[in-house]
Amino acid sequence: MDTVVKDGGFVPGPGGLPEVAVGLEETLNYVRLSLAVRQGEFPYDRGMGSRLHLLDREEEHAPERALAMANEALLWLPGVRVTEVFISGGGMSFRVSAPAGEGSVELGEL
Repeated sequence: MDTVVKDGGFVPGPGGLPEVAVGLEETLNYVRLSLAVRQGEFPYDRGMGSRLHLLDREEEHAPERALAMANEALLWLPGVRVTEVFISGGGMSFRVSAPAGEGSVELGEL
């Protein structure tokens, strides 16, 4: 079990305490954190994070590069991988396959 984090803060549950994530929701929470954190900037684990902030969204093969960068950031999660990436003007959306099922993660500007 883990707490749900979105936009840099905890998501409050019904009683005002942080919402608890389990199963697929917990995995997607880990994916969101791994993709949003810039690699090398998390003080407790310099290897955690992604290089997505370095991506040039205008380059010809940006979705393919984003897919590779995302999956590189998720190597620590066994059986979890990004299968599709959609790049929009304001962010990116990732389709995620995991042992617990499939889901999606959206990120704003990195």
